Amino acid sequence: RSTLTANGSGPVSFATTLDGAKTLAVNTQGAVTFGGAVGGVTPLVSLATNAGGTTAINGGSVTTSGLAGQSYGDAVTLGANTVLDADAGAINFATILNGTYTLAVNTTGTTTFGNAVGGIDRLVSLTTNAGGITAINAGSIRTSGADGQVFNDAVTLGVDTTFEAVAGIITFADTVDSGVIAARSLLANTQGETWFAGDVGGTRPL
Repeated sequence: RSTLTANGSGPVSFATTLDGAKTLAVNTQGAVTFGGAVGGVTPLVSLATNAGGTTAINGGSVTTSGLAGQSYGDAVTLGANTVLDADAGAINFATILNGTYTLAVNTTGTTTFGNAVGGIDRLVSLTTNAGGITAINAGSIRTSGADGQVFNDAVTLGVDTTFEAVAGIITFADTVDSGVIAARSLLANTQGETWFAGDVGGTRPL
């Protein structure tokens, strides 16, 4: 287990690859930068950043193996096309996520978007894999590319949510339901196609 702490708002920067079958927590009110692939050779057990700073994922991939998965407590920006792979672990974005790149999120656990995705800089595309759950507590997800937004797993809406894809596709390949607290609204905005391949509101109505 490793914990890196930068007092105050000091930066924590990994210029190149980062590996090791251990947990890693990075704590700073400043900037955290991953300049190379994380867990590309030996997956980390888990990765967590604390709230209050920023995390730049510039290395293209983050791979973890444990159930704690990946938890980003601060604002995240993508500096490259990115794949996040957590096996069966959770992937949690507690706050905003931006970056003019593609993002693929792969886990058979739960992926949580806790705040706006692409609200400042639209992602090119967003894809989740099948077999897990995507919890959208974000209010909005915005992409710019033709591949748009593809949710291959079950989606739950924790808040009223707008999906904007310009002319890209929006695909819900599995079920879409409201969260457990209250019924939520879904607005899909695109000049392209919108697909609902599974039941919508079958368990918890929108």
